[in-house]
Amino acid sequence: MKFGFSAFTILRNMRLILLIPIIFLLSCSSVEKREAIRADHDMDMNIPAVDDFIVSQKKEYIERCYMPVLKRIPSNAPRPCETALFQLLERRYSMNYTQDHVDMAADELFFKDIRDRLQKKIKAESGLRRAVSKRFSSMDEIMAYYKPKYTFRKSGL
Repeated sequence: MKFGFSAFTILRNMRLILLIPIIFLLSCSSVEKREAIRADHDMDMNIPAVDDFIVSQKKEYIERCYMPVLKRIPSNAPRPCETALFQLLERRYSMNYTQDHVDMAADELFFKDIRDRLQKKIKAESGLRRAVSKRFSSMDEIMAYYKPKYTFRKSGL
């Protein structure tokens, strides 16, 4: 019995070893960064305080919750939003989730949280309450207007 490696076997194994980091790099490079930028509005719908609030909250959400889950790099001390996002994805897709799945789940969880926070902000600030009441008649209308403008989904699907 001969215990040796042929040149072919060694080359094949070397290719496999080199292929693993390449696959990892390609999978990381396919992640598209999501940004929180101010949306454009018609002059009659422009409420800067609402836009500023949503943009600041979305920036924080991207950094603290969205990116760790998307890159599958758990935090040392996971935040509640990170845990909720990961658990939602795990329930729906097991560990086979893509960025599109993360976008859809992030939209769902982020805007649920934003709705509550924005509602409190509007109640607490009379100037904002007046501006919002001139343009919208309910919280559902507000969310229906702002959600597509600040969605995580690339094309707003």
